[in-house]
Parts: sequence; C-alpha cells; structure tokens
Amino acid sequence: MSDPLAASAIDDPVDVAIVGLGPVGAAAACLLAQRGLTVAAFEREKSVYHMPRAAHFDAEIMRVWQAIGLTDALASCTTHIPGMHLVNAEGRKLLGFDTSVEVGPLGWPPDTMFHQPDLETALRGRARELGVAMHLGWEAVDIDPGRACGGEVRVLLRNVDGGAERAVRARWLLGCDGARSLVRSAIGGALEDLRCDQPWLVVDVILKRPVELPRVAVQYCDPARPATFVPMPGARRRWEFMLMPGDTRESMERPERVRELVAPWVRPEDVEVERAVVYTFHACLAAPWRKGRLFLLGDAAHQMPPFLGQGMCAGVRDAANLSWKLDLVARGLAAEALLDSYERERSPHVRAVIDLAVRTGGIIQTTDPALAAVRDAHFLGPDAPSLRPEPLPSLADGIVRAGDPSAGRVVPQPRDETGARLDDRLGPGFAIVCRRDPRGGMREESLRFWDRLGARFVATGALDIWLASHGATAVVVRPDRYAFGAATGAHDLDAVTDDLRARLERP
Repeated sequence: MSDPLAASAIDDPVDVAIVGLGPVGAAAACLLAQRGLTVAAFEREKSVYHMPRAAHFDAEIMRVWQAIGLTDALASCTTHIPGMHLVNAEGRKLLGFDTSVEVGPLGWPPDTMFHQPDLETALRGRARELGVAMHLGWEAVDIDPGRACGGEVRVLLRNVDGGAERAVRARWLLGCDGARSLVRSAIGGALEDLRCDQPWLVVDVILKRPVELPRVAVQYCDPARPATFVPMPGARRRWEFMLMPGDTRESMERPERVRELVAPWVRPEDVEVERAVVYTFHACLAAPWRKGRLFLLGDAAHQMPPFLGQGMCAGVRDAANLSWKLDLVARGLAAEALLDSYERERSPHVRAVIDLAVRTGGIIQTTDPALAAVRDAHFLGPDAPSLRPEPLPSLADGIVRAGDPSAGRVVPQPRDETGARLDDRLGPGFAIVCRRDPRGGMREESLRFWDRLGARFVATGALDIWLASHGATAVVVRPDRYAFGAATGAHDLDAVTDDLRARLERP
C-alpha cells in the first residue's frame, strides 16, 4: 500500500506546525513565534469566519493579548461589562456577581466582551508580523506522528479548491482543530462525557437604534424557557434560548419565531438579525492531550457549555501554558519530559471550570416548575450562596513548588512606581519579582541558571501586599504569569532556584 505522505511534495521543516487557526491556534502561533520558533499554521477556511461565536474573555486572557501585543488593536472592538446575574421568572436576582469595568488585580477589567471576527483578524495580523507562515485553504487529511519519518511529525495537507496535496514536517504538531479534531484521532484520544448536552438557539443582532438593555450578562432562569442575554461591543447584542420539548431546529430558526423570542426586549424594527442558529452545548474532556510530538489545545481537548464564558479562555490558557515549555525544550534548556506537565496542569484546571459551568447550567436549565420554586427559595433565602467564577483554580500539580501557598496561583499585575504595567517589565520568560535586588546574596550557580533561562530580576514594591499575604519577599513568576514559588530572602531564593532547575531537568 502506497504512503500518501511519502508521495507528496514536502515543505521545509518547522519547529511547530499548527492545525487550525481560530483564536487558540492563532494565539499559540503568536506566542511561539515571539519566542523565536519557526511556526507554520494551516486552516481549511480561506478567511476569518464572518459570524461571532465566542464572546467573552477575562483579565487573565487579556494579559495574554497584552503579551502578544494586541491591546491597542482590541481597544476599538471590545467592551467591558460589570458582571453576570441569574434571575428567576419574576426577574428577582437569584445569584451572580458584580465586577467593576475598571482595572482589576490582573491589570485589566475582569470581564470583556468581543466580536470574534475582529479578534481573529487582529490575531492573524499579529501572527503575520511575527513571521508565522499561515496557509489558508489547506486542510489536514493525514498525520504520521513521527514513527515513520525520522522522529518528525509529518502532516498531509490538501488544498480545498484544487485538491493539490503537500506535506509539512515539524518537530511538534499542535491540534487546534476543534471538536472533530483530526489530531485527536491521530493521538487516539477518547472524550469523557461530562453530562451536559442541550440544544440552544443563539441569536445575534445589530441594533438599528438605541434600546435600553442590561449592561450585565443575564441568565433568565425561567422554567418556561431558560434564556440568556449577552451585551456585546458596539451595536451588537446576543440572546440564547433553550429548546423545549416539541421544539425543532427548523422551527426555532424561522425568522418569525426568532422575532417572537426576542420581542420581550426589542421590537422587530429595532434590530437586524445577523444570525439565528441552533447549537448543542457540550461538556467533555479528552485524554490524553499529548502523544509524543502531538498535542491538543482548545476544543480539540475540551468543550464546555457557555454559561461562564470560559470556553475560549480555556483554550488560550492551553496556548500560554504550552508555548513556553516548547520554547525551553527547543532551546535545550529543559528536558523533553517537561512537556508532560502540560496536560498535568491544564486538564484538572479545565475540569474544575467545566464542572462549575455545568453546575451553573443546571441552575439555569431547570424546567420543572416545582423544582424551580425550590431553587428560588434556596437562592433567595438568608443563607444563599454566591457565584464567583473568579479566582479560577490554581495549578495543583506540575511545574509549581510543592507546599508553597503561592505556587500555582496567578500573580497580580499592578502598575509599578513608574506607572508601567508589571508584565511589561517581566518580559516573555521567567522573572523574579522582589522589593530589593537579591542577586548580591545568591549563589553564582543560581545566577548562572537564571542567566541561561534569560530570566529578569525586577525590583519593585508593586507586589508588596501580595508577597506579604504569602509571607514572602520575592516570587518566581513563570512565563504564563503563574507563580512557581515564593521566597524569603536570597538564601531561600537559592532553594527555590534549585527546585525549579530540578523540575526542568526531571519534571
């Protein structure tokens, strides 16, 4: 039997090939190219998909866009919202959270809404500036994970227009190719069903004139028909409606039915319906995320219902986590086994977020009136709980210092004494943030290690309050802005250095 990969024209090898150029694939491409790796990205669609899908990112993800250099480009196509409310059929607030639209602890407002085509356009523009080779209109059709081609991954690609074929060779392959991932199939990964499959109608509109609508996202927990309202940038707004018994995709997507559903909020003449499509919300988690030189990111690795707006955020966290680890291995500064920490860190974190989204969905999607009455009484009672999606879980296992209360937590991003955002001083790699420069009291061996990594020592009082809360005077910050561990003085920082060096050599 002939080998289609061997028979195809072969491109020059790259460090990383990426299948799928949505927000997650484009973010990974930018982060890797910034670090000097050669990156080729392949996407079957020839242009950015013109309809919105994801709509929310949080302050942690804005830090990733900051690191990539996108903040100016996103300023005109995003809007900050002051929280999310869950209300019952009578409009009474059951639970939720209120945030400021001003800067929060991570250096940006906590919740930002965006228009996905604008984000993808900005990401691809930045990727082009960074030298990413983007091949649009090319679909991955076959993968040799490295067994038959000298340790390199080889991917067979087919042009969606003429059917021409080519192959690309890469040291590593990232599968950012969505829920029906070819890369996941090549890995042999299985999807664990986390029990949340429900069809909803998603309606995106453009306001033709000003209409008084909520500034917060609202989940309408009405047993007659659960619904969601999402404020969007500019004149865009979104509603989502749960399908009930007797509903069909065809009946729900009819223009007259869409007008009926949005009528409690807007008149037909107030809006232009941009899209009305039924989607089935899923919750699932793949395993494994890595096999040799192949990795899964984003929807290829996990899917969650949109009730917390964390689906795309989780994929971007994947990219931020994996990119610095690939960089260290590519430069010979860490053992290949470091890459095993990617799934160890990210999969439990994603599972926790999915579980919270599913629980929130269970509150929203209650359709039995009797159960809804019990739910309302619980949440309106004196001991009602609150919904706080932030802070998200810390990293419990991986490249974090065991027994350190700061380890695995996202480090805040205040402005320093000069008014600069802290991340702009930390740079793209490891950083040691402290009140006073400790290098005069550290071992030469430790300093040589940090020099090899290209780490920065940043002396500032900006983190004094956070450090004091952990009983520390310095913190080692990973490239993805999670804390590796904290120290109290130069001698202790030597011990933290030894721990990190050992983990990079033998994770």
